[in-house]
Amino acid sequence: MGLACVREVEAAYEAAPQEGWYGRDEAHGRLVSLARRRAADDVAMLEPLLVAEETGAHELLGLGSFQEYCARLFGWGGRQTRERLRVARAIRELPRIRARWAKGELTYSVVRELTRVATPEVESEWLTWATGSEVGGTVRRTAREVQRIVAMRGRGSRPDDAPLPFEEQTVRISLEVSGSEAARFSEVRAVATRRLGQSVDDETLAKMLFDAFLRGGESNADSGEAPNQVRLTVCERCGETEREAGAEGLVPVARAVGEVAQCDAQILRDGERAKQTVPPATRRQVVRRDEGKCAVPGCRHAAFVEVHHVLRRSDGGDHDPANLVCLCSVHHAAAHEGRLVIRQNEGGDQGAAPFLFERADGRSYGSMATDDELGNCSSLAQAFEDELARTGDEGRARNEADRWVRLLREAARTTETDSAAHVSHAPVGAATNGGSSVPKELGDRVVGYLQRMGYSRRVSIALVEAAIAGTELPSDRQPTTEELLRASLRCG
Repeated sequence: MGLACVREVEAAYEAAPQEGWYGRDEAHGRLVSLARRRAADDVAMLEPLLVAEETGAHELLGLGSFQEYCARLFGWGGRQTRERLRVARAIRELPRIRARWAKGELTYSVVRELTRVATPEVESEWLTWATGSEVGGTVRRTAREVQRIVAMRGRGSRPDDAPLPFEEQTVRISLEVSGSEAARFSEVRAVATRRLGQSVDDETLAKMLFDAFLRGGESNADSGEAPNQVRLTVCERCGETEREAGAEGLVPVARAVGEVAQCDAQILRDGERAKQTVPPATRRQVVRRDEGKCAVPGCRHAAFVEVHHVLRRSDGGDHDPANLVCLCSVHHAAAHEGRLVIRQNEGGDQGAAPFLFERADGRSYGSMATDDELGNCSSLAQAFEDELARTGDEGRARNEADRWVRLLREAARTTETDSAAHVSHAPVGAATNGGSSVPKELGDRVVGYLQRMGYSRRVSIALVEAAIAGTELPSDRQPTTEELLRASLRCG
């Protein structure tokens, strides 16, 4: 669909006159058509957007948040992503507004405002007010008109209801400041987030600013103190971790939680003074080098920044700043769970970034190009976690996952070669559960890959047979080498 849209736009561009473009009437007609198509696309995006958020699609790509996912796909900022999600949830209960929007009779900006006040009980009244009729009026109010009226109403109210008292109305405040002051404003929000232990909306931040007038709030970047102040008990032999949970006492948590904390924490041992994992002076140096924020490309989080050891101390790493990088709590957890891979950029030119950031499947962090990338990232992150659970060695787990990456890439190249050669022999071998057949040479090839990964021949054959008998392989065509390999691994 994406390629078809590109070709359609290219065709429209090439067909247009090079000088003067369209005539007046033709230009207007073209814009009306594009506005309707854009509205239909906006509506079509709603459910996929909610499903992607609810299923955590961004996590499998190693991204720090769903906001970053949308920023890379659509170029949206954080506020726009939150608004799109809010509208998508609200429109589920407003079928009339959704239908008129899909026809191009409402714009996204108008729908965004209407969903702040409209409920199923008053939906028709707001639709009539905004368009002149419930079924297809000619009035088309602008977003500014709708916004002005909506700001004075509460959810569930009607257009002709009395306005709310001014102190209960929503008022938008915009600021125009220099870049340096904008940076300080971001730091103020980070301080507020650290104090409350959760993200801070505009209303809460304004109250804190006006009430406290910025009295205090030294960041852990300046103090050199580790951010992890929650009590954890970690077995130094096996890595099992427990966290203090109030009246419940110590409760077991995932091993990765302990790994994350030990990168940047205060260590307490019986009979010894508290000692920080990273010396305070070194921590300050690293945080200032990374400008007090997460170093992952595209991430702007500056709250709860933690220092991560790229090469763990147990694997030979040390506290050299070249082995340390600042990460937000989300990306730090992703790194220890195998969903984000960080490597030292040893072969980079002078002045190049000191670290390379990759997804679990070896692609550059932030790339979003293929339909099967979520499946690949999920399989490879699971391979990392399985090896870590088996050996307790993060370095060995990383090497095992890297080996899988190489094999999947080789399988993908084999698939491309087969496609280019257009293999014409009749498929032989077992049929998949969906009906398509798997050629014997394809099955043998995947068995060979599995044996190179350490599986015995008997187990490799059993995994391939289980994949063929399952439902994951495509039913309308012969599976590719990569698809059969991935399905076989998931049967292990």
